[in-house]
Amino acid sequence: MYIFISIFAGLMVIGIGFGLLLLIFPKSRRAGKNIFFSSLLILLSISFLNSFVWKYEGHKISSITPKEYKQLKEGMTPEEVKKIVGGSAMSEEIDGDNDFNWGYEGENGIENDSSARLYFEDDQLSFKIENGLLTKHNETDSEETYESEAADEKDELESLKSDAEYEIESIIEDNYTTASIEKIEINEDMGSDEQNKLIALVHLSFDAKNSAQTSYNMVEMYSDDLAANIGKDNDTVNQIAVFWKVPYIDEEETVAKFSYERSGEQMKITDKVSSLK
Repeated sequence: MYIFISIFAGLMVIGIGFGLLLLIFPKSRRAGKNIFFSSLLILLSISFLNSFVWKYEGHKISSITPKEYKQLKEGMTPEEVKKIVGGSAMSEEIDGDNDFNWGYEGENGIENDSSARLYFEDDQLSFKIENGLLTKHNETDSEETYESEAADEKDELESLKSDAEYEIESIIEDNYTTASIEKIEINEDMGSDEQNKLIALVHLSFDAKNSAQTSYNMVEMYSDDLAANIGKDNDTVNQIAVFWKVPYIDEEETVAKFSYERSGEQMKITDKVSSLK
């Protein structure tokens, strides 16, 4: 359309020039005057329309329909988005050099006060959020809601890990006088169907000077007791593995390992490995 307008305006300029040329000759002055003023009037009209009417139409504020929203795909440029929606956004927020977001009022959404927001990164559509356009307000899962829920879940998991570590430390320090803690690792049990279940990896040192058999008997007793207490006091721990070093026997290597798995409110032994016996 703009090319056609430019060509037509160019013709009117030629018409003005031709009209002025005809004014030179007495016999053609009347025709020249008509051509001159007609071309000038049309050119002024084009200029007015281009400055006020067509310019406004080109920057009109558009709403967005569910059909248009569905057509918007990740990676589209702002120009491609405007072609689909048909105009400019109701609001724009600048987040960086090439990062910004556009807000639109919804049209024909399932809620009367529907809306949509489009987020651009590096001049490309990165993600979009609608509210009441395709889903009801209380069903909309916005980016902010998702991030908030994810943060809450992470905080809850970290709190459970901290509680489990504290309980294990307390049991060991209060009851096993000849044992010391080297390291405690608390991880999420990814193999569990339940949420926020944990695996405890407890690395201990048996510091008393005893024979290999006596040392084994002691670390086995401590491990069984620790697993029993955790099974009873902390239902978030699904599995626990206790690794032992016995410096009097071997300063470097882990010489015993006892593994337990939850069975109801108790922990049952699933594996025991030792080089002490």
